[in-house]
Formats: sequence, C-alpha cells, structure tokens
Amino acid sequence: MHKITARISGRRARACAHRLPPLSPATLTTKNALVVLEDLKTHTMTASASGTRAKPGSRVAQKQNLNRAILNKGRRRLELAPTNAARYTGTRVMKVNPAYTSQQCSTCGFVTETNRESQAVYRCKAADCRHTTHADVNAAINIKHTAGHTVPACRDLGNSRSLKQQPESRATRRTPS
Repeated sequence: MHKITARISGRRARACAHRLPPLSPATLTTKNALVVLEDLKTHTMTASASGTRAKPGSRVAQKQNLNRAILNKGRRRLELAPTNAARYTGTRVMKVNPAYTSQQCSTCGFVTETNRESQAVYRCKAADCRHTTHADVNAAINIKHTAGHTVPACRDLGNSRSLKQQPESRATRRTPS
C-alpha cells in the first residue's frame, strides 16, 4: 500500500511541477513576514452524500468524485510545509475564515453571489463600483485584507522581512539582550 501511495504522490508531484512555478515553502517564508491561508474544513467539505435508507442521497457518484479530487490535492501538506519552514525564519502563518472571500468585492466590499460570474471572471454588481478582475485575484486580495494589517513592534508593515530586528546569535538562535 505504501508503494502505491508513494507512486501516486510522485505522479502528482511530476504533474504539478510543469504547471506551477517552483516556489518552495522556505522561499515563501524567507521573502514574506506573513503567510495567509484559508482555513478550509476539508472534513466537512468531503462529507458523504449517500444519505439514509429512508431518504437516499442524489448525485452520489458526482459527490464521490468531487471528494476524491479535494482529498487528492494534499491540502494538509500545503498547510504544513509553510508552517514548518516558518519556525526557522520567524514568519507568521495565519489562517483566515474563507467565508465570502470569493463573493466580496476587493475594492468596495460589496457582497453578493452574482458578483462571481464564472470560475475565472469576477464583476462587482454595485452601482458605483463595477470593478472587474480575475476571480482568484479578487479572492486573494480579500484573504490578505481579512488577515489584517497588523503592525509589529518594529513598525514594519509586515509585507517583507523586518530589517529593524536585532540579529540572531548563530549559536543560540536568540537575540542578544
């Protein structure tokens, strides 16, 4: 069973390697002071649609295929990799509530289901806004805004590594006091 799982993971990694630019968790956490992820509840997203004997579910086969696709994405690995790398770089990894991030306008804040016209197109329906962009870009901006713009003690804005922090001791990994 382990060999089969390893083979599937290897195939998935090779398939993703040519689609996505190589960005390792170490690079991500080194270049950013804050990494924000959606707090997706994959356990509830992949619940069975089979129903009960008295009230059987509908479209069970489609739901089963959707569940398999969600679970095969390796969401847990995607969350663990930056978290583990952040331990060495001092980067904060924050999870935010994903509710309405794809339906809210990143410009004016107007929320409605009809804002997202398709998988790729986002068009705000507010009368005074009419903002148009790619749907994933709009959602990413909303996720960034949901995380907030906290200002640490060094007064950096958190969009890069702090240059104002004291250097760490190589031996103890602590700042000198």
